[in-house]
Amino acid sequence: CAFGCSPWHKVTCPNCPTFPVLLLVFLTGSDRIPIYGMSSLRIVIQSTASGEQYLPVAHTCYNLLDLPKYSSKEILSARLVQAIDHYEGFSLA
Repeated sequence: CAFGCSPWHKVTCPNCPTFPVLLLVFLTGSDRIPIYGMSSLRIVIQSTASGEQYLPVAHTCYNLLDLPKYSSKEILSARLVQAIDHYEGFSLA
């Protein structure tokens, strides 16, 4: 990839250079890199028994991603992008 993407990035959004930031916000609730760097960030991805029609769910307090078992990379990509597109985060207003 021209953007130096990781294998995970290639699965999810191959032509979007801002996708890593959007994914970071979705998973952690913050667009900031941890003070000790990305290597200090521990993200847990756990499989769920829910069907393919369900979206991934992020638990930002625990850096935990509930990921349904999808049958293809295309479905994984579509559901993850959809979940990120509809992410609202925390709001005080």
